[in-house]
Amino acid sequence: MTLESARIPDLDRPAPGAAGTRAGRKLKAGGTRRAFLRAVALGALTIGATALDWTGLSRTRRANAEFSPYGMPGYDRNDCRDAYPTGYPELPDTSGAYVNAYAACFGGFWRGSTYCEAGWHKYGTYNENGIQVDHQPVSNTCGQFVGKNAWRWTTPDQKVYRCSDGFSTFWGGGYTGQTYLTICRAAL
Repeated sequence: MTLESARIPDLDRPAPGAAGTRAGRKLKAGGTRRAFLRAVALGALTIGATALDWTGLSRTRRANAEFSPYGMPGYDRNDCRDAYPTGYPELPDTSGAYVNAYAACFGGFWRGSTYCEAGWHKYGTYNENGIQVDHQPVSNTCGQFVGKNAWRWTTPDQKVYRCSDGFSTFWGGGYTGQTYLTICRAAL
């Protein structure tokens, strides 16, 4: 047996043959069949919207520019087309955690996670195995005339990395103040 909207009685009229109760007779009828159906439809929409929100399907991701801890801007895209319109040949890391992973970053004398701090190029003076290293992130080496410090790159295994530019000056251990362009590679 299917429910037909024409067979639903109005709240202000008792159903034929229905016996009313003393408590029911004192209640004021305030709704109509349309109000009831509207409430059912609104409840279904609310439950559906909540279910979408739990799955994350109702949220849209905005492209937000990233900024390093020192205020330098990074790219908000994964293709690096702003800096390299025709792409670039990734180079393998020279040190750090991703030496044996797919190449992601380009340029620099050295590339690797050893030049990173909190996902961006190091800043400040560090003692690295008895050698003093002065790290300085920069925002003028990513492509031509583009003032960005970092860009994102997706490798063939679908992992996303940030490549952040900086200069590292080495003192001691055979170095006498040589400065090199170094690239921090950090997993996102």
